[in-house]
Amino acid sequence: MVYWMIKLYFRYSLAIGITSQQFSNRKFYSTLFSRTYALIANIVTLIMLPIVMWQIRLVFQQKRSFPQLILITNNVREVVSFLVIVYTVLSRGFRDTAFKEMQPLLLTLFREEKRCGFKGIGGVGRSLRILLFVKFITLSWLCVTDVLFLFYSSDAITLVNLVRFFFMCNTNNILEMVPMGYFLALWHIARGFDCVNRRLDQIVKSKSPRNHRELQHLWLLHACLTKTALNINKIYAPQMLASRFDHFVIGVIQAYWGAVFTFDLTTPFFWVVYGSVQYQVRSLDYYLIDNMCDVAVEYHDSAKHSWSEVGWTKEISSYVIYSNSSKLQLWSCGLFQANRSMWFAMISSVLYYILVLLQFHLVMGK
Repeated sequence: MVYWMIKLYFRYSLAIGITSQQFSNRKFYSTLFSRTYALIANIVTLIMLPIVMWQIRLVFQQKRSFPQLILITNNVREVVSFLVIVYTVLSRGFRDTAFKEMQPLLLTLFREEKRCGFKGIGGVGRSLRILLFVKFITLSWLCVTDVLFLFYSSDAITLVNLVRFFFMCNTNNILEMVPMGYFLALWHIARGFDCVNRRLDQIVKSKSPRNHRELQHLWLLHACLTKTALNINKIYAPQMLASRFDHFVIGVIQAYWGAVFTFDLTTPFFWVVYGSVQYQVRSLDYYLIDNMCDVAVEYHDSAKHSWSEVGWTKEISSYVIYSNSSKLQLWSCGLFQANRSMWFAMISSVLYYILVLLQFHLVMGK
């Protein structure tokens, strides 16, 4: 089921033009058709996006008489989303490079898992499987339910409006789909570290010289995983920085909207519940990404306390020295490290700016 979900993710990613890569039989590949289609989809997105966003903005303003700050924040939200989507479309080649970077590592990882007896998704740690399933649930929820707000912002049901609605749904989903690629890359890397750690525990407790020789292969795999993680993070860092800024802006504006529509304007109960649930799911979705960064680092730095109870060979001692000296730090463009602490800091900043917007709302309403 996991590979089916991953394949579905890459097919939809190709459909909306954020990658030209496809995933099948545990391999990434691209064809002339996929590259041509992705290029055409990118051109159409860049040309049509500002026109469609402007039309939806006009329809939204005609729905009812909104406070002035609601209209201002809606414009800010649309401008930020537009800029992030444009950057995402233009940087597609870098993300395709990241998938190519993962290809040889994935083949090595699957081969090592099969040799170590951790074959298939059943051999993956339970916590990693839960993380992946929850992330797919939150991503699916956001992609499906975002259409409700767009439908509300649409005019009468006509062919032109349906085409515009379909276009904006897929374009807005770009903002949700791209971070998932970063999550999947780190998830496979954490999976590799977990495989290495579990097999090393078995080797250390055994006395076979053959198993000790296997340590060299696991050592090399651990080093490749670390190098690939750093390369993937370097490629994705600007994209994740832009996505984080977009998430921060949307978080502040949607929370402000939620307070105004709940307590200051007459709003149907359905929309209040929808906005609240949507906000919580969006926050959880981004938390899972930062949590995945922490999980990858924790698996990389896995403590070897249980090894002190058995005798060490020269090979094991050398590996412990390497492990203690090897550090994995996932920086975002050298500004900050992506982890759970960064997520909590961002939530604190969101709460602060919500209060600022509410103060402006009260002043402008007088």
